[in-house]
Amino acid sequence: MRSKELTDHLEVTVKKLSSVGVSVTDRKELPYGIQLSLAGNGSSCKINLYHSRKKGNSVVQAGGDRGFLGMILELLGGSNRSVRESSFSIPPGLRAGSDEAGKGDYFGPLVVAAVACDQSTAEDLVAMGVGDSKKLSAAKVRELYQKITVMSNVRYAVCSIPPREYNRLFDAFRLQGKNSLDILAMAHGKAFKDLFAHREPPAAVVVDKFCEMNRLRPWLTIPVSRVELRVRAEDSEPTVAAASIIARSVYLNELSVLSSVHGVMLSPGAGAPVDRLGKKLVDLHGDSILAETAKVHFANSKRIVS
Repeated sequence: MRSKELTDHLEVTVKKLSSVGVSVTDRKELPYGIQLSLAGNGSSCKINLYHSRKKGNSVVQAGGDRGFLGMILELLGGSNRSVRESSFSIPPGLRAGSDEAGKGDYFGPLVVAAVACDQSTAEDLVAMGVGDSKKLSAAKVRELYQKITVMSNVRYAVCSIPPREYNRLFDAFRLQGKNSLDILAMAHGKAFKDLFAHREPPAAVVVDKFCEMNRLRPWLTIPVSRVELRVRAEDSEPTVAAASIIARSVYLNELSVLSSVHGVMLSPGAGAPVDRLGKKLVDLHGDSILAETAKVHFANSKRIVS
């Protein structure tokens, strides 16, 4: 049921919009808020209205024409933080998300991170510049990792599977008719299990979609009804974006350790440059080194030892 404060916020907002010729074309109830679809001067956008005792009234962009949206937010005094490149629309309440790194990289571990925070902290993450770690430089990923992991209102957990363990699991899972996606599902489940140990999970849990729910379900210790699998979730959910950064930073750090231990500067990816690095490793240490440093079921292994 919509609160009186939110209803008043809605009425005042509609009046302000009407005064500058902007019409409300649709309304959608949200948990603790309402979304308005707006149109004017041939442009359109969406905004979310919220009210909380802590922050009072707030207006958050929810997509649409950037110029028009900027004008609307300036008029209403709302948040224009994420208009730059992302499309974050932040509803209230505790939330959590997970993402992985190393899945498509021949060398190094498979890493999954899970992050939980409240609405205010999610807004701070957006303002900080969190986003898809694959679009950020390694230096920026490490910088954001240092900032995120010391935030007092952020909880996170990491499941990192080093190459030797990953290869053992792959062989064991293959005998059961499973594959690498099942290892990834297991890692997401483990990260969430550690994140929510002795705690009640939030109502909203978002996983960057890599499989269907039937593959993930056996590994979840939280109710499936709370879990949403979302394509490109790092672009729409701040906790997933933060998890993406944490997972990538851990991956890069562990890859650097492997490089130091084995005397070859290993790099992410799975293309021809990686094959050349693999040949260097094998020349130095023999074929068995791949089981210590790489996901050996990748096609790279055959090319390297051929």
